[in-house]
Amino acid sequence: MVLPQPRLIHLVKHLFNEDDKISRMIVELLQAGKPRINFDEILSTARSIEKENAKNLAMETCLVMEYWKLMLPVRTKHDGSIQWSNRLNRPESREEYEIPGCITFAFEHLKSEGVWDWRSAVKDYLDKIKESNQRIIIDITEDIVRNAYLKRFVNKLILQEACGQHNYLGNVDTLIVELKGGGIISPCVEYSLFSRKSFEKLIKGFSKTGPFYELNRALFVLELKGCEGENSKSHA
Repeated sequence: MVLPQPRLIHLVKHLFNEDDKISRMIVELLQAGKPRINFDEILSTARSIEKENAKNLAMETCLVMEYWKLMLPVRTKHDGSIQWSNRLNRPESREEYEIPGCITFAFEHLKSEGVWDWRSAVKDYLDKIKESNQRIIIDITEDIVRNAYLKRFVNKLILQEACGQHNYLGNVDTLIVELKGGGIISPCVEYSLFSRKSFEKLIKGFSKTGPFYELNRALFVLELKGCEGENSKSHA
């Protein structure tokens, strides 16, 4: 079963607290099911919704979807680093954007079941890459989300402790690569020495424990909003 588009728009609006037009844009772009989309396609979708201010709607959609990590610019500020904070969002003709794999899978479940469920999305991604330790990795992911600083950041120590807690026998660095590949986390290496010191005023000692990572805002939106255990179906 596939939910009708008005219902999907309602669910997306509730999940991300965006207006009707942006929510419709998100739904239509994700419904296309493409791993990549260019700005001209985004603009074309915007024109089908609002002709007069289509370009503004398209540009705003690019910014909103990047903020939530529903979609990321392919262009980077510096060569050799594809971390989220190094992406350069220039919403203009021929610019390309990519949809993280975890978002594609999460939207598929929303579309068919009316539920935004990160666990199902992560499982589908792990199926795709033929990962054998699926149950353990989902448990590890649940732990790192629960223990995230400011409901958004995790460091390598948190990952290592979660792996130990669940007797994960694989290589932690390999697991990190897999989580990055699915768009589930991204390194936060953009912090300068100054910003790291500023960050430590909020979380004492956090950035002294090695690399740290940002969780995908959209994938874990219910958990990051303090809605652990709830899903969009509960607001039907």
